[in-house]
Amino acid sequence: MGRSRGGFTSKILVTATDEDTAIAVAVVPGQAHDAPHLAAMLDQTIARVPDVEQVVGDKGFDGEPQRAACSVRGAIPVIPHKSNSKTVGRLNKRAYRKRNLIERLFGKLKEFRRIATRYEKLKQTFLGMIHLALGFIRLRRIANVNSA
Repeated sequence: MGRSRGGFTSKILVTATDEDTAIAVAVVPGQAHDAPHLAAMLDQTIARVPDVEQVVGDKGFDGEPQRAACSVRGAIPVIPHKSNSKTVGRLNKRAYRKRNLIERLFGKLKEFRRIATRYEKLKQTFLGMIHLALGFIRLRRIANVNSA
């Protein structure tokens, strides 16, 4: 990964309802941690989909502030604890399986070469290309549903 204007690389944060429907998207610098951006992503998601029941995330979102942000917004956090976490709780493994949906969405997003190789140097143009690719992914699902 080369150095860009935003840092060493960039990260894409996405909230989604299923493997084809992204709700909120953010691009953050590669050296930034994911967890502080969770509250803003939740606010964007709840503004569009008000009945969010669960927030399924990976270990990068482990922490009491993130769990509290989910609880305040009326969602149950389904986030595994890191191995060095001071508070250990149980993980609902059945609900955590839903994380597979977001991984599949990222797999579909990486099919777009311009996104996978990150041609864009500016955050706004990269974010625009992500939105365009997510639109194509959504249209592909609609076309498959209508043709069946």
